[in-house]
Amino acid sequence: LSIRLPKGVVLPGRLMEVRLDYGCIEIICQIGEEPRSGSTVIGVDLGVNTVIAATDGEKAILVSGREIKATIQLRNKRLAEITAKQAHKTKGSRRHKRLQRRKHRMCATAKNKLRDLCHKATRQVACAFPNAQAYVGKPFNNAAQKMGRRQAQTVSSACNRKIISLLNYKLAACIKVEEAYTSQTCPVCGERSKHRRTYRCQCGFVAPRDVVGSTNIRTIGIEGAMR
Repeated sequence: LSIRLPKGVVLPGRLMEVRLDYGCIEIICQIGEEPRSGSTVIGVDLGVNTVIAATDGEKAILVSGREIKATIQLRNKRLAEITAKQAHKTKGSRRHKRLQRRKHRMCATAKNKLRDLCHKATRQVACAFPNAQAYVGKPFNNAAQKMGRRQAQTVSSACNRKIISLLNYKLAACIKVEEAYTSQTCPVCGERSKHRRTYRCQCGFVAPRDVVGSTNIRTIGIEGAMR
């Protein structure tokens, strides 16, 4: 199979891979990174309801992730409905193929919407902290195993790795650090306790829990551990 690029189209880097994705051709190129330097250091906490919480120690920004969460839940619901209908059809039949095409169209639409939402969320952080060096908590690993069925599905379907990749080229750098207990530790007195959306410490410190997490992640990135 030979593919000819239209006239005037120049690849931005070395051609690495070409994929055929149900009528769309994806071309992957390797682009050389230019040296970047960030003057501002921020901490980034990724979540579900609040997809991004970022702070530089003086100001903080919270980006809602409810639309991303709703898109993922709707995609999973539609996917389960189509799969249930396919189970009653003969594989290779006309109705089975029609449902298969419907499944691919639905997944492609959800993928494009999620990619657009992730770009908009990371752009807000890039505009608030231009050319900053970011420390971000590592994506969830075994957290979904300790949750209920619905919560586990939401956590396991989070777009954390995609968001980290987008932040890495929109900012000066994006470095992953361990985020254990960052949302449960007070950045003022160091007391560890569990709270809901708002963190209220006995020392009088009050802030959104996601801001507490991003503040501690920033401290870990700069000093190597929480104070």
